[in-house]
Amino acid sequence: KKGDDEWAKHATIFKLGSKLGVKKTIAFSYDKDVHVEVNYEENDNLPIGTGLSIEQYDVSGVAEFAKEMADKELGTPKVSLQFELDGSGITKLIKAEAVVEETVMVEEEVEVEDGEEEKKEDAAEEKAEEKKDADADKEAETETKEDDKKEEKKEEKKKKTKTVQKEKKKKHVRTLSVNSYNVGSIRPYTPEIMQESKAKLEALAQKDKERMMLEEAKNKYEGYIYYIRNKLIDDEEDINKISSEEQREALRQSGEEAEDWMFDEGFNADLATYEAKYEELSAPAEKVFFRAAELSARPKAVKALLSKLDKVQDLMKKWENTMTHITEEERKEVLDKVEEARKWVEDKVAEQEKADQTADPVFTSEEVPGQTKKIESIVGRLMKKPKPKPEKKKTETDADKNETTGEGESTESEDLDAKDTESTEADETKEESAEEEEKKEGDEL
Repeated sequence: KKGDDEWAKHATIFKLGSKLGVKKTIAFSYDKDVHVEVNYEENDNLPIGTGLSIEQYDVSGVAEFAKEMADKELGTPKVSLQFELDGSGITKLIKAEAVVEETVMVEEEVEVEDGEEEKKEDAAEEKAEEKKDADADKEAETETKEDDKKEEKKEEKKKKTKTVQKEKKKKHVRTLSVNSYNVGSIRPYTPEIMQESKAKLEALAQKDKERMMLEEAKNKYEGYIYYIRNKLIDDEEDINKISSEEQREALRQSGEEAEDWMFDEGFNADLATYEAKYEELSAPAEKVFFRAAELSARPKAVKALLSKLDKVQDLMKKWENTMTHITEEERKEVLDKVEEARKWVEDKVAEQEKADQTADPVFTSEEVPGQTKKIESIVGRLMKKPKPKPEKKKTETDADKNETTGEGESTESEDLDAKDTESTEADETKEESAEEEEKKEGDEL
C-alpha cells in the first residue's frame, strides 16, 4: 500500500524461457477499479533501446460490483486477471472477472433412520402382538394378516425421508471491462492503420501481378515475331504450296512492323494493348501455318479411316460364319454405314484437290475420325447381342432293348457316349475361342 488509498501489487508472470501459449492467473481481493501495467523486467538480455512497457490496461467494473455485494452484506470481490504468453512471445491480458462467494442454506430431502416416535410405535405394536399371542381363541388366519401388516409398516418406515437444511456455496461472477492502450515510442497498429496498411499491400501486390503479366505478354509478342520468320524459312516448301506470294509477303511485313512498334509505341503500352496486338499479328499467320500442317495430317487421317473401314468389312464377312446369330439385315446396316463414310471421304478429298489451296481447307484432319462413330456404335451393340442357347440333344431309350442288351453292347454304347461328350466339349471350346477373337477385333475398331 502507498499511503492510505493507493494499493499496488507486483508479480512476475512469465520468466525468461517460458513456453509459448501458456496462461497464468493472478488473483487478489479488492473493491476498486484497477490499473494494470505489463512491463519487461530490466534485463541484459533485452535489445538495446527496447522500451520496458508492453501494454497497459484499465480494468473497470470492480467498484460497481463491490458496492452491489456490500449492499447484500457480502464480502470483498476476488479479482482474477488471466494472462497469456502468445505465439509472438508477447504477454497479454485476455480475461478479467470478479467473484464473490455467498454461503446459503438450502433444503434437501435425505433418507433418515427410524426416530424415537417410530420406536414407540414399534413398542406398542409388540405389546399388541403379545396380547394376540396370549389369546389362544383367535384364529391363525388373523395372525397371518397382522404379521403381513407389520412387515408392510416396517418397509414404509425404512423408506421415509426427511427435509434438512444444508450449507452451499453460491458464486456471484462479474466479467470486467478491459480497455487496453500503449505508451512509449513503439506502439502496435490501430485497427484503422492496420486496414490502411493491408490495402496498400494489396495494391502493391496487384501492381506486381500486372507488371509480370505485362512482361509475359511482351515476351510472347516478341517471341511470335521470331516464330513467323523461322517458320517461313524452315517450312518454306510446304508453305509455298498453300499460300500465295502476297500472303507470305504480308506475313514478313507484319513481323517487321510488329518489331518496330514494340520498340517504339509499344515500349510503354499496357497489357490490354499487347494482347490486342498479339491477336492482330497471330490470326493471319496461324491460318497459313495450319494449312501447311494439314498437308501431311489430312492424308494420314484419310489413310487411317480407309484402313478402319476395310477392317469393318472383313469383320462383317467373317461374322457370316462365326456370328450366325447376327442377321443379314444387321450386317447390311453396318456395311451401309461403311459405304457412307467411304463416299464422304472420297468426295471431300476430291473437293480439296479442286479447291484453292491458298484458301481455307474443305475439311480438316480432325473431322475424319468422327465418320466412324456411328459404325462403332452399331458394331458394339451387335457384339453384345447374346447367342441363342443351344438345344440339348434328346436320346431315345428303349427299355426292352436295354434289358436284353449284353455286356459287350453296353460297353460299346458307353464308348459312343464318351466320344459324343468329347466332341461337344471340343465344339464349345472352339466357339469360345471364336467369340474371344471376335470381341478382340471389335475392340480394335
